[in-house]
Amino acid sequence: MVKSTKKKRRNGVLAYFMEKLVSEDVVSENTLKLIRECNTFMMMVADENLEKKKQHKGNTCKNRFCPICAWKKSRKDALALSVMMAYLKQEEKKEFIFVTLTAPNVPADELEDEIKGYNHSFKKLMERKEVKKIAKGYARKLEITYNEE
Repeated sequence: MVKSTKKKRRNGVLAYFMEKLVSEDVVSENTLKLIRECNTFMMMVADENLEKKKQHKGNTCKNRFCPICAWKKSRKDALALSVMMAYLKQEEKKEFIFVTLTAPNVPADELEDEIKGYNHSFKKLMERKEVKKIAKGYARKLEITYNEE
C-alpha cells in the first residue's frame, strides 16, 4: 500500500479538477465517482508463504488521466513489450536499438503543435534511406511531464 499512497493523493487532485468539469456537464457524475473510488478495494492472491503477491481484483476507474490507472497501464504495456522483444530476439534473431529523444519544456498552449512537429520529424527520420536499411520496425512511446512553473 505504501507504493500507491502518492499516486492516490494525486488521484484526489484529478478528482478536484474533474468536479469543475461535472458542473460544466463535460464529465458525468458516475465518472467522477469512479475516479474518487479508484483503487479503494484490492483483492490479492499469494503463494503459500505469502512471498509473491498479485492483485486479482480491484475497482479501478480506467481513466487515462488517473495516476493509478496510468501507472498500471504503463506496467502492463512494458511487460507486453518485453515479451514481444524476447520472442523477436529468440525466434527472428532481431536486435534492438533503444533511443531516447528529449525536448525542452513548452507551455501547455503550444503542446499540440510540438507533438505534431515531433511526429512529423520522427516520420521523416524513419523514412531516411540509412534508417530504413537497418530498422525493420519500432515501438514508440511519447511521455509528457507536467511542471508547475
